[in-house]
Amino acid sequence: MQEHFDALLTRLKESDVASSDDLVGCTSREIARLEARYSIALPKSYRWYLSTMGKRSGRLFTHDHMAVYFDHVFEMTDQLRREAIDDPDEPYVELPDDALVIAGRLAEQYQFIRCGDSMDSPVWYFNEYDYEIVVSCSSVLDWLNSYCDLAEQAIANGYFDIYPEGTTP
Repeated sequence: MQEHFDALLTRLKESDVASSDDLVGCTSREIARLEARYSIALPKSYRWYLSTMGKRSGRLFTHDHMAVYFDHVFEMTDQLRREAIDDPDEPYVELPDDALVIAGRLAEQYQFIRCGDSMDSPVWYFNEYDYEIVVSCSSVLDWLNSYCDLAEQAIANGYFDIYPEGTTP
């Protein structure tokens, strides 16, 4: 699996999505704090993502108002777990105990992983319109590669010519 992650890093650089200078990862202490906060053990694949680019990833996510970085993970996971407690009469998605919200778009669409497998996790998707949970990617690496596809398309279509810094959540 490590060789596939390394191949993704090479792809990011070669496609101008992110150079090594564009990547800022989390410290092992920050990752341990995340695991302790939610009483989980992160899958190795997501741990690699966080340690390599958990704070900044070049253009990988900046073409689509994505909240994916370390601080966002805390905010989104806390918010979605709290919704079930704050107003139980309102519709909400009940996350599994081992779930960690890893991405959000415009505060209405979310993706999460489950932390029961030590190596990897599928990535699940739901939105605040139909509250149905579906698998969106078979693994964290597939999730990253799918966003790399989209970033490469955005570059080819001139998106970053119009928005050089991309967009943020």
